[in-house]
Amino acid sequence: MPQLIPTAAPALPLPLDQYDREAQQQLHRALRQYFRQIDSTMQQLLLGFNNYGTFSSTVTQNVAAALPSTTVSLVTFNTTVEAFGISIDPVVTSRVLVSKAGVYNFQFSAQLDHTTGSRVDFYIWFRRNGIDIPNSATKIVVLSGSDETVAAWNYLITMEAGDYFELAWAADGASARLLAVAASAPVPAIPSVILTATYVYPDAAGL
Repeated sequence: MPQLIPTAAPALPLPLDQYDREAQQQLHRALRQYFRQIDSTMQQLLLGFNNYGTFSSTVTQNVAAALPSTTVSLVTFNTTVEAFGISIDPVVTSRVLVSKAGVYNFQFSAQLDHTTGSRVDFYIWFRRNGIDIPNSATKIVVLSGSDETVAAWNYLITMEAGDYFELAWAADGASARLLAVAASAPVPAIPSVILTATYVYPDAAGL
């Protein structure tokens, strides 16, 4: 977790009776370093620490119901890699919660897969507080069960403190899934989904 770096006043040398160039340079270096520390601390206090998080899922996630069913599948997460100010809801693990208002950048990658021989159409889109975000969906076609496809893109969105973000998906095949694969040396495990969230900037009201 980020912490403020304590700023301590430098031990300045006592003044000399006569001008000494080397002593003056040492004094200037000490003061410059001190002022840099003060500037850094002030920036942290004024802007606040930048919230961030990396989350993933170590399990395969199956489609809730194939299209044309209106049942929506929601991506869930079970692993927090790194996080400050952003977290997975402990009860509803599809929800990524933010603790302060501002503009956030959400990026994800998901390994799409199915077990049939024919094509399956996947659709992925974003939600804020359980409501679909307009114009945020994308269609990905996986031609056969042996052709895993990685979907990956990002989205910038303004959030309020306490809001939550979700990844929603649907597919027209009952065997559609987000595939996780166990580690097999020398390759590490493949999560079904990876999501990173980064606080970018305060919203207009916070400026």
